[in-house]
Amino acid sequence: MSDANRTAVAVTLLAGDEAARRLVLSWPLVAKEMKDRAVIAEWAKVAGISFSLAERLSHALFRHQICLPDRSVDPEALKVCQHVAAATLRRAGGKT
Repeated sequence: MSDANRTAVAVTLLAGDEAARRLVLSWPLVAKEMKDRAVIAEWAKVAGISFSLAERLSHALFRHQICLPDRSVDPEALKVCQHVAAATLRRAGGKT
């Protein structure tokens, strides 16, 4: 898939979905030895979202190869998350 296509997928799936962005940013924190539903349960906990929401979103994140089996994340997806975070900070005037 071209970079332009990967960027389009990442923006479409992540820009307006905070839970999906939380999952993307949390994916590298999930232990590699975990399998099946235990992966989703741990991922949901680390991301701070419900199991059912993590399970639903995980299908799209895996199928679009945003989150990869080796616990890495597509670089274009990370750029989208960084962009959204920066925009949030700008709107807040840099205040925390």
